[in-house]
Amino acid sequence: MYTAVDISKKQPPKAPQIQKNKKTPVLKSSLSIANTSGDSTWPDSLKVYVERSFAACSTSARKRLEKQLNQIISSAVKNKKLNSINWTIRPLPKACDLEPQPVLPVKRTSVSAGIIDTSDNFDSEERKERRLHRFQKEAEAEAARKEAESSSTMPIPQPPNTADVHNWDADTIVGTCTRLEKSYFRLTSAPDPSQVRPLSVLRNTLELLKRKWVEENNYTYICSQFKSMRQDLTVQRITNSFTVEVYETHARVALETNDLGEYNQCQTQLKQLYSMGLPGHAMEFLAYRILYFLYTRNKGDINAAMAAMLPSEKQDQAVQHALSVRAAMAAGNYHRFFMLYLATPNMGGYLIDKFVDRERCASLQRMCKAFRPRLSVAVIAKDLAFAKVDDCIKFLAELNVAISQDELPSVDMKLAYPHAVAAMQIYEKVDIKGQIY
Repeated sequence: MYTAVDISKKQPPKAPQIQKNKKTPVLKSSLSIANTSGDSTWPDSLKVYVERSFAACSTSARKRLEKQLNQIISSAVKNKKLNSINWTIRPLPKACDLEPQPVLPVKRTSVSAGIIDTSDNFDSEERKERRLHRFQKEAEAEAARKEAESSSTMPIPQPPNTADVHNWDADTIVGTCTRLEKSYFRLTSAPDPSQVRPLSVLRNTLELLKRKWVEENNYTYICSQFKSMRQDLTVQRITNSFTVEVYETHARVALETNDLGEYNQCQTQLKQLYSMGLPGHAMEFLAYRILYFLYTRNKGDINAAMAAMLPSEKQDQAVQHALSVRAAMAAGNYHRFFMLYLATPNMGGYLIDKFVDRERCASLQRMCKAFRPRLSVAVIAKDLAFAKVDDCIKFLAELNVAISQDELPSVDMKLAYPHAVAAMQIYEKVDIKGQIY
């Protein structure tokens, strides 16, 4: 039998209600775990932790994240540590493969009569005034701190540790030797005052060496004596006009005997002595230094020397001549170069003699290109500043240049060109002392 149903009392179906704060599947499953344990409330920090986890997780890793969160929450419920764990600082699960969003503090607002307080508006005049006041106070505090530091007594610096610094003033000696002549020996220990000549004896020694150089012209002996004098001046720390005279004299003797090694040592020391304001022939040796750089083809030092010259130094005759030689070589003007070579002042000719053959070979190359087919040896000798035609013939023969045996000897310039080029190879390298190798 069927039971009658009172249709009038039947209730109409309820309209579906919108669920607020709909939980994600992981929250539902986690809540069910919490309900089974008798704890149906979650701490707010755990809810934020779950939201942060999902925000830092990509769609592809979502299922893995749900599984990991279920395990974490299940373990916390089972151990009854759901409320004791600090979920705020706990690391996110490994499934979170995106950059985690920072936890922002909740902005606190006060509500009065349904109107939100606008005091937290950063663009309001009140907030701007407070910030300005705060910055002014910080600036005043910083200025007061700096003023206090500057007005405080500065600490007295500790003296440097001079335990390992040698006191050369205490070891400076005054020689007692009275011998005028003494050979040079390299020092291997502290100098003995009885073997060192004082300044008064060294003055007499210099005059003796000048006379002997003119009379005997024995450079081996003179060089040893000058080096011994320089050593005695050094160990006694004598730096005066006499020291300049000794180095200048030795440099001139070295130039005269073609000893550029000793000349270079004297030239380097003289540059330092001149910089100290000691009197001497500074312009003469400045010209020598330029010519020496031209020989060694040291363009960097030439440019540095020219940049350091004063206008008054460039007016000196010897310096002007050296600069003109440099300009002629730079321009390839061999005719002017050899004219300047024949008019070299002082002892600069000894330095130009060291590279005049190199410039003759370079000039011969240019002449071979300019004069065809033949050129007389007399013209070549004149242009290359040879004193005699025979000297020019000897020079060309050393280069294996063929010379005609006619009444007026001449050279086939086309055939001579390869020999002039080959001759320049021996001048490719020059060492620091100016010696070719």
